[in-house]
Amino acid sequence: MDIGAWCGHCGESFRLEELTAAGYTGRCPRCGRDLSPGYAPVASAAVHEVAAAATALEVAARRLHDVAPRLHLDGRKLCADLADAIGEPVTEGRSS
Repeated sequence: MDIGAWCGHCGESFRLEELTAAGYTGRCPRCGRDLSPGYAPVASAAVHEVAAAATALEVAARRLHDVAPRLHLDGRKLCADLADAIGEPVTEGRSS
């Protein structure tokens, strides 16, 4: 799953996979500022967990659709719940 992220320092967008492609350094791939001061190992593990969870959700949703095509999931509610879980308001303008 392609997960968008953005830096709280510079505001620039990037893909979460950019943080793990060459090994998580804890720094923004755009401005180079520290995203997880003092917590790089913990943040690295969490970034990998989020990516794995997103992939697992995508696979499970596809499988559910294949075996229960008449069961429809509420994607808007799911997105709102995920936004709430990560502490981000749901906005129309930002779709990284």
